[in-house]
Amino acid sequence: MHTRLTPFRRLRSGAAVALGCAALLGVGCRPTEPPPIRIGLIGVYVGAMGGSSGIPARRGAEIAIAEINAGGGVQIGGRAHRLQLVDVGVENRPDAAAVGARQLINLDSVDVIIGPQISTLAIAAGAVAEEAEILMIAPMASNPLVTAGRQFVFRLAFLDAFQGEVLARFAYDSLGIRRAAILHDAASPYGSDISALFAQTFTTLGGRIVALERYDIDGPEDYRPQLQRLLAGDPQALLLPNFVTGDSTQMRQARSLGFRGRFLGTDSWDVRGLASVPGAQGSLIVGNWDRDTTRVNARRFHAAWTAMDAEPPRATAAATYDAIHLVTQAMARAGSRDGTVLADSLRWFGRHEGAVTTYDFRGSNDPVRGAALLELRADGLGVRSSVPPPSR
Repeated sequence: MHTRLTPFRRLRSGAAVALGCAALLGVGCRPTEPPPIRIGLIGVYVGAMGGSSGIPARRGAEIAIAEINAGGGVQIGGRAHRLQLVDVGVENRPDAAAVGARQLINLDSVDVIIGPQISTLAIAAGAVAEEAEILMIAPMASNPLVTAGRQFVFRLAFLDAFQGEVLARFAYDSLGIRRAAILHDAASPYGSDISALFAQTFTTLGGRIVALERYDIDGPEDYRPQLQRLLAGDPQALLLPNFVTGDSTQMRQARSLGFRGRFLGTDSWDVRGLASVPGAQGSLIVGNWDRDTTRVNARRFHAAWTAMDAEPPRATAAATYDAIHLVTQAMARAGSRDGTVLADSLRWFGRHEGAVTTYDFRGSNDPVRGAALLELRADGLGVRSSVPPPSR
């Protein structure tokens, strides 16, 4: 049986104080500080995923919370509420993400949840948030199942399929590529969705998919049998919609087998880690943001990040920063922390100028937004093209 937690928390933090004051009128009762708004954060903080996703996301959250608190907090009902970060680390497994969400809701009494960044984890955590009627924003999760049919779960990223279409059009129209091959994780909906729309768009334009191969993520890291079959078709480009890091085995093995074409990548790539890898140069990647943009809110985020970290910021940090600013602004507009009221406020929020991009919520839990096409070059990372938001 489901029990809504939000009203209980409100009674405990708000009405309970009022009742206590009424009981103590004879002896006096000083006004108490408004209860903090508790922001729950779910992340993977160990391994490669921790360095490229979880830890930067936590730092982005800390920057956003510090800015909002320095500005007086969030005004609700004429009272200023400070933000408090409640952080939980999970393993890279859907069941672990669901447990983390339950902990934040049932034990930590959070008002909203930010994360997880990874779609498979966000789908599982989102089911828990939906049942508890707690608003959740998964900043970087791009699988459509994260928000499909859900009232309380939102995203900031573009959808998986959008990446496939963008890469296919740019490869065909701007790079003159006519033959492409694809390698993706057999069990990954992310890789399957991107590959399917890439292939559909590319062939409709006149290109040819010479081969498609899948691999088992739990199998040996020897992709040469699949790569040999792919390269037999003499592709000019190889699409890898996989989790690709600076020591990517797939890229190294493809180059060792003689592949001299371009790699095509997605937002799961560790762009910063790959920037100095010679074999990755020339790769085209769909990115959530242009890190060097001169947009005002992006520059503000950069300045705050640089003050605390010498390394350039990652997209996960900026997207988490945006999520916290966006949800607290929606909360101030709604004048409430109630999950249903807050979800309605965010769903019809309209335009929000973030550090990553401009988000436009028009009655959906998925924003209308654009992307950036990034190219790995010998002198670093460059923006090849800006992709406008899809019209709808």
